Amino acid sequence: MRFLFKRPKLEEVNEELNILHDLMTSKTFVILDIFWLSIIFTMLLSSTLASITLSILFFIGCFMVFNSIYFYFFYTPANKD
Repeated sequence: MRFLFKRPKLEEVNEELNILHDLMTSKTFVILDIFWLSIIFTMLLSSTLASITLSILFFIGCFMVFNSIYFYFFYTPANKD
């Protein structure tokens, strides 16, 4: 069966890996990950939070803190393209 499958060229593999790397490090994808991380973090702590209002405020706070950490480390004026 191995002779039926042709291995891709190294250039094609590198091109696909570069596309995947660009996707995984895009700002939109990272912010979406931060959103889901904040939701999961809030859900895990929902038993200790007193009310739904406090849970929503905690989610907004987590989302803002994680976003500010991300933008501070990766989008400072020294790191602009």
